[in-house]
Amino acid sequence: MTLNSILAQFDAIHNHPGFLGFDPFLERVTNNLQHSQDSYPPHNVVYDKNEDDEESYIIELALAGYKEEDIKIKVEDDQLSIEGNGGKDERKYQAKGIAQRKFRKSFTLGEYLVVRKAEFENGLLSVHIDKVIPEDKKPRTIEINPLKKDEEKSLLTE
Repeated sequence: MTLNSILAQFDAIHNHPGFLGFDPFLERVTNNLQHSQDSYPPHNVVYDKNEDDEESYIIELALAGYKEEDIKIKVEDDQLSIEGNGGKDERKYQAKGIAQRKFRKSFTLGEYLVVRKAEFENGLLSVHIDKVIPEDKKPRTIEINPLKKDEEKSLLTE
């Protein structure tokens, strides 16, 4: 599936009468898809689901040569942005194979995803994201006719 075919499907959803209020979300996804072709800096997205069915993600960016103060992480409107400024390096190189330039990576966060923490160690930035589902949104079992059973019990005890 090509990027253009994915964008065409989003356009079809955008114009479908059954999907209301998805415009901002579709715009963010479309924007991210159009800019996802930039592979710098290289990154991984690690997915984990523990034994309690709790989901989490770790976004890892390889940032050799960067310092913590060169990196800015921001969440706004379900959009995670990671920006880096390579800083100034006054050294003269005979060969320079480690890229250190300005970058911006964006990730659209799905429903209930919360950025928990970020760590920067040995040139690897790790952004930890948890899926936190509110209690009122978690699956629950609905008892059928619970009042009837209570009424029957009270009739039997009378």
